Amino acid sequence: MKYASYKKGVIIDITSIENGKYIFITIGEEPGNIYTYTRLVYSDKTLILDHEYNEISVKDLNIGDFVVAYHSNIMTLSIPPQTNVYIIEVK
Repeated sequence: MKYASYKKGVIIDITSIENGKYIFITIGEEPGNIYTYTRLVYSDKTLILDHEYNEISVKDLNIGDFVVAYHSNIMTLSIPPQTNVYIIEVK
C-alpha cells in the first residue's frame, strides 16, 4: 500500500466530542514544543494497528504512546475528500 504522507510522534492528548463520534488525537514530534504538534481526527474509518500489525481499538491508545500515522489516498478514494482517514501504528 502506498501512503501519501505520514506524521510521527508521542500522543499528547486524546479528546472525544459528540459522544465519541469523533476523537481528536494530538501527537507531538517533540512533546514539549507545541509547534511540532499534529491533531489526528479519528472516525469509524480510521484503522489502528499495534506493533505486530494487529488491529486494536482507539481505547487501547494511551498518552505517551509513540505512533506513526499514515494518511492513505487509496483509502480515501471512496469517501469524501474532506474526511481524514488515517492508519495509526502504535510502536
